[in-house]
Amino acid sequence: MRILLFGPPGVGKGTQADLLSKKYNFIKFSMGDILRETVSKKRSSNIEEIERFLKRGELVPDEIVFDLVENFLIKNRNSNILFDGFPRNLNQAHILNKSLVHLGLSLELALELHLDEEEIIKRLINRRSCPKCGRIYNFITDPPKSNGVCDQCNIELVKRADDDEQIIRKRLHVYEKQTRALVDYYKSSSIYCQVDASGMQNEVFENISKIIDAYTNKR
Repeated sequence: MRILLFGPPGVGKGTQADLLSKKYNFIKFSMGDILRETVSKKRSSNIEEIERFLKRGELVPDEIVFDLVENFLIKNRNSNILFDGFPRNLNQAHILNKSLVHLGLSLELALELHLDEEEIIKRLINRRSCPKCGRIYNFITDPPKSNGVCDQCNIELVKRADDDEQIIRKRLHVYEKQTRALVDYYKSSSIYCQVDASGMQNEVFENISKIIDAYTNKR
């Protein structure tokens, strides 16, 4: 099974992707993770070029993205795959589809986590992380047991510099501009489903699980 999980910053994609991967034995594809792993383990002939783009904070060219996606699919073609936040735009969606078709595969579900913009801003402003173990908390949806302190490391949580309201609004604008077209694209192939992300972490997880279970039972 191959599914896609997407949505704007702050809706909990990463958390839900981790939970789903454990429950359904998904191998997770995250472009950021793949790029970093490719560079650290020198798994591509384009290492120097990839490093240049990453250092400048620029998007890696589509031809490199295509190679990375196709290599990942070849390696994991017999496994359950969860695409976490990829593709981010329509062109990347075409790249993914081209790779899948080339290998005789298909995307079976495209799940969009949906949340009101003001609620997203509220959540991101209340997001904190542990500087030691990296665990992410949210004072609204997933608070630490002791206010402001990591459950595991017992040290004070910190706030990301980009979890600022003005920066968040810019990121949401970029999402709307680049990623919103994915909704229409996946609706056209009848694999799109919107998921309400306004509940607590476990509630959203249960809702996504119901959609996946219903699909697998119908096959």
